[in-house]
Amino acid sequence: MVDVVTSAALFVVSLAVLLAASDAFTSAAERIGLSFGISPFVIGVTIVAGGTSLPELVSSMLAVSQGASEIVMGSVVGSNVSNMLLVLGIAAVVGGDIRVIRELVEVDLPLLVASAVFLILAVWNSPFSWYEGILALAALAVYVHFTISEKDRYVGMLVEELVEDEPDAEQQPTAGPKTYALLLVSMAVVFGAAYVLVESIIDISGSLGIGTELIAISAVALGTSLPEVVVSVMAVRRELPGLAVGNVLGSNLFNSFLVTGVPSFIGDLAVPNSIRGYGLPVMVLVTVLYFFITQDREITRSEGTILLLLYVLFIMNLGTLL
Repeated sequence: MVDVVTSAALFVVSLAVLLAASDAFTSAAERIGLSFGISPFVIGVTIVAGGTSLPELVSSMLAVSQGASEIVMGSVVGSNVSNMLLVLGIAAVVGGDIRVIRELVEVDLPLLVASAVFLILAVWNSPFSWYEGILALAALAVYVHFTISEKDRYVGMLVEELVEDEPDAEQQPTAGPKTYALLLVSMAVVFGAAYVLVESIIDISGSLGIGTELIAISAVALGTSLPEVVVSVMAVRRELPGLAVGNVLGSNLFNSFLVTGVPSFIGDLAVPNSIRGYGLPVMVLVTVLYFFITQDREITRSEGTILLLLYVLFIMNLGTLL
């Protein structure tokens, strides 16, 4: 019992440190990008969007290297479901009705559905292997390229408006030695915290006799979704609903393509029956549901409430798999 409590405490602390270090790394990378004159919009769809998936990515890489590759799919599926049900649900209920711009409905949402279908087909009868990882990273590259080159100016204006709201937005930020030092130190802390996180997951799983993927799909996914909750609610309250939806879409696409693609080069990603038979089908169904409720280009408070109830149901059903 003492071992479980110790492992649980390490899990909570390492997760908190991982999120804080990831945020510091993303902020430093963003500032460095701005200092080189890179567009805030480009930074938003690359550095910031990828930064939200950094905890999942690093912990997944370390999980594969430690022989617990089943954590990867559990983390990806859990994070994607949490983003669509929990994050957007809270944002709609707390922040008010969320308007969805046309470009997200016509381009990003179909790609999000395609990413979910890709995952379930890739692991239907086999592990997720390196050649599927190549396909995933290629799809991510196409998405990022399209977003940078073709995305409607409206989205860029939203990101610019957020930057203009900052006190020092009138002058281009500079990146001194402290910024580069923060980048390196925070990256080192990310890897250290992720290592402890993976070890604590393995220890808790062994002590309680449950699959590591179930801890990843529930506790890890919930913890790593908390920053998205804050960002999305703030975006809606500041009347920037496009960022709230775009934050979730970008995070899910990076999860599906980047967080699975990179670790697959370290080793095949095992997919337990609980993920293949329950987690992935639920993720696909939720993605399709999300696609349909946004066709009227709005997520209402009532729809947000339904999303939250579905998330509770999702977690309750996970309990039957323990």
